[in-house]
This record gives sequence, structure tokens and C-alpha cells, in this order.
Amino acid sequence: MGSRHSSTILKTVLKSAFLLTLTGTAVLGSQNADVKVNAKSDSSLSSELNPVPASYGYFVDHYQENVKTNSTPDTNPAIALFNNTFLTYWNPTTSTKTNASLLQENLDKSIQISNGASQAEIDRSYLTDRRDLRYNLISGFGQYAPAFIKDTNAQTDFNAVPNAPLPAGSPYSSMKWADENATLGSAVKLVDIAEDSTWSGTGTPKAYIKFTRPYRQSDQVKVNPYLKNVMASAAANDYDFPSGHTTAAFETGETLAYLFPERYQQLITRSSEVGYDRVLAGRHSPLAVMGGRVIGTAMTAATLNDPDNKQLMSEAYQDTQKDLSKAQDKSAKDSFSDYQTNLKNYTYRLTYGFSPIGDTTKPMVVPKGAEVLLATRLPYLNATQRREVLYTTGLPSGYPMTDDTEGWGRLNLFKAANGFGEFLSDTTVNMDAKKGGFNAADTWKNNISGKGGLIKEGTGSLSLLGDNSFKGGTTIKAGTLVAENAHALGNGSLNLAGGQLTLSNKSVVVKGSYTQGSQATLKLNANSKLSVSGHAKLGGKVVVKNAKGLKSGVVILKSSKLSGKFAHHSLPKGWHLTYTKHNVKLVK
Repeated sequence: MGSRHSSTILKTVLKSAFLLTLTGTAVLGSQNADVKVNAKSDSSLSSELNPVPASYGYFVDHYQENVKTNSTPDTNPAIALFNNTFLTYWNPTTSTKTNASLLQENLDKSIQISNGASQAEIDRSYLTDRRDLRYNLISGFGQYAPAFIKDTNAQTDFNAVPNAPLPAGSPYSSMKWADENATLGSAVKLVDIAEDSTWSGTGTPKAYIKFTRPYRQSDQVKVNPYLKNVMASAAANDYDFPSGHTTAAFETGETLAYLFPERYQQLITRSSEVGYDRVLAGRHSPLAVMGGRVIGTAMTAATLNDPDNKQLMSEAYQDTQKDLSKAQDKSAKDSFSDYQTNLKNYTYRLTYGFSPIGDTTKPMVVPKGAEVLLATRLPYLNATQRREVLYTTGLPSGYPMTDDTEGWGRLNLFKAANGFGEFLSDTTVNMDAKKGGFNAADTWKNNISGKGGLIKEGTGSLSLLGDNSFKGGTTIKAGTLVAENAHALGNGSLNLAGGQLTLSNKSVVVKGSYTQGSQATLKLNANSKLSVSGHAKLGGKVVVKNAKGLKSGVVILKSSKLSGKFAHHSLPKGWHLTYTKHNVKLVK
């Protein structure tokens, strides 16, 4: 690389040791390539979780070098970030399409999406275009948005669409989006650092890459009718790649998701929607907004890893939690209330329907410091475990814009917020209910595979919603594990040594043996059944609820062999248990 800021070496050293303690959990800020730090111990990360340096090193260490004076890939990591992706499709030095078919498909998608915009999407994409880039993300708070607006003094001068197209040269919003001196001023300050610092923007990468906006490549791209005069009069050097609005949306949305993880997936879905709005308006192409997600996510992680922001991050998190946690306005509109719609939209916008163009078998790479993006969403996991979550939920390789060296393009934060996708080894989860929030109760929605198993410790409650196939078995030592899917417990044995197993599905399968200790509890509804393929060794307590309307003799536990009995039970009035060689029945 060329020129460096004078503080780079010092900051790199500080970041390597940066541990932010937040809500009682050690949060790894950044990891040195040679010294791997585990939040629970000093053991090394497994090799598959180690970060891979790019030509510039690690983005989180050099992100502040994205300035005008560093105007080439050799000097600017925000340009070099695209060395293996967009800069292999387009040569800015010669203005040559080096992957003409992909760039034509990119233009075709711009035409298709912009021409398919509904009136509601036209209106929304207009407001997205005109408003302050940070104000755009407030709708992701849903029913918490009124409180956020009030306590940040958030404002905009664009609240409705115009009666006619704006005149040429019409300015963007002139209002400051929020007040750093407001009740939630700490949150505003952190967002401003992430999105509005000298190094946060895309001006320098755009100036180097010089890729023409889609509406200037083809008149078949339908521009937003309210913006047609503005766009027609835009400067010739107003380029497409990467999308600045999308970059800002992910810088803002992911920072707000860090501060208020209760709306994590909704906020990052809104970030992705801002990018989609840019394509709807004809402003940007899909590849440009995909690039915006990549650089925006890298910038956010860098901001949250920077030791200079440590104190502000802690203050902003605590302030936001205190202010918003009990401020839900159920009468307010929530455009992101439907989980399945959010999942569908966010997932589509990761690839925009492009087919793979490269090797689809490359192993996942997790960027240095990326684990901080899950620090408050999965606070009961240590840094190594959060890297494993990112590793096991990432996109396959080979898609356009995803295969940068460090792996920023392959991160799927929506899926990562749903927990592990695979247990690479036995995984211990220790949740402390006294800390509240996700430490007290959380749900993993992914289908979890892998050779490892799950060990549940601590007083909190963890629900498994996925159709799981992990092979290492399940051990419950403390707290509660809730099985919400027939195959939630995977393909191994279950050892209920302590705590409680709750069945929230009519049928839950244990594909192995079942052992229940004297201090453990099995809780289920009377119409639920635990089916054990192996030997069931009983002890401890069983709690059975809701027997109304059931016939006597219903089987609540079935096994290939049964030994022991429940020492204690809590049953519906008038019911008792009987035991056979294979079954436990509820009898009236």
C-alpha cells in the first residue's frame, strides 16, 4: 500500500487487544492475524475461522485510508476491496467490459426492476432518494420508531411525494437528520461516526471505477418520474458503483442493529430495501447496490472495532436499551413486521438472482473483526463462537460481488442472527437470565447440521426452531432448552443432566438414547410425545399440562427400551402415569 495515516500502526496494535465488555459479555473488537483471542480463554481459533488478509491487509485496520488522496487500489482499501469482484468485470483504466455478459445482465436487471415498480415503490424510492441517508433507516424500528424520532429529535423535510417532477438541480434534504445533544444523542453520535466520517463515503471508489449509471446506459431503464429532471441534469461524473445510498444504509442500519438488536433483522432488511429502492428509481444497478452492502458492512465492522469508539459504543448501547425497550407504540406502522417477507427480500438482495460465475466450492472466509456485528444479537456467545456462526451461515462462493478476499461479500447477517448453521465441534452455550434480553431467552431458527453437539448451560432459555441434523448429541446442564421442531434435537442422544427440556411440538424425536438426571425436568403438553429411538433412562421430574379432551392411555414418551421412572411429577388433576417396557402413558 502507499500512504498511511500516522496513527495506523498504533491503532493496529490497540485493536488487536481490544475487548469491549458489554452487558456482561466479552466482545472481541478485532483479532490480530498472529494472535488469536478467545473471549473465554486464550486458546487459538481453529484454522478454518482465521481471517485471510487482502492486498491492503485487513479492512478494519486500514478503513480510515479511504480518503481522496488515496485514489487507487494500491493506496485505498475501499477500492481494493473490489479487486476480486467488480474490478474483474470492468477495467476502469481502459473503460473496458471484461465480463460483458455479466454487465449486460446487470443492465437487464436494472431495466426489469425499474419498469416493474409499483406506485407505492415509486413513492418510497423517491423519499429514499431525497431524505438524509441516516433518516432513511428509522422505519426499520417499526413500532419503536416514534420513540426513536422523539428522543433523537429526528427530522426530515421530505414527508410526501410532490405533485409534479422536481426541477433540475433540486437539492437533497437540507435538515440535520438528528441531534447529538438529544436524549439519545449517544446513538446519533455513533451513527454519525459510522456513516458521516471523512472515510465513510464512496466518492473516492466511484471516482476511480467510473462506471456509468444504468439510466445513462439505456433509455429502457425507467427513472423515477419525480426525479427525471434531477437525474437528467446530474453531473457527468455522477457514477454508479458502488452505491453511496446503499453503503450509508448498511453503515446506519447495522450500527442501529448493534444498539437495538431486538430489531436486528428488521433494520438490516430496511438497509437492503434502500439499495433496492435505488434500483427501482433507476439510480443504480444491482451490482452497485451489492457493492454498497459489501463496503457498508466492512465500514460498520471497522467502526465498531475501533478502540476510539469503545466508550461511546457502550454508552449508546445502554442509552438505547434504556430508552426504547419499553417504548413500543403498538398503533405505529411497522413495514417489517412479517418475518418471512423480510427473509425473502433480504436473501434475494444478497445476489439479486444472479447465477454463480465462479467456483462454488470455496470454503467460507470470515473477515477479521466481523464477529462484532453479532456482539449484541448473540451476547451469550464468545467471539470465536460468533465467528463460527458467521462461518456456518455465509453465502456459497461464486456469486457476483461476493468473493472478495476477506469474505465481506459472503456474510449473511440475517441468517447469522438466527444462530449457528452448523456445529463444527461441541458447542457450549451459557446464558445468564439475570442479564435480560437475549441472555435470558433466544430462538435459533436455522437448520443446524454438523459433527458437533450442543451443551446448554446457564439459567437462560434457548429455543430450537430448526429441522436439525447435528450429530454430536445434546446435553442440558442448566436453564431451559425448548424443542419447537420434531427434529430440533438433531441426530444424536440427549442427556438431560439438569435444567429443563420443554417440548413445544406435538412430536419430538431423540435419535439415540435419552437420559434424565435426578435434578432435571421434562415439560410437555399431554398431547405431545417424546420419541426415543434408543434406551430411555428416566429420573427427575415430569410436568404435563393441558390434558383436556384427551382419552386415557395417551403415550407421552416412547422408546425402544425403558428403564427407571420419574421420581416426581406434576400432572393434570385426576391423571397418573403408567410404565411399560417401551412407553410412559398418561392415564385417567
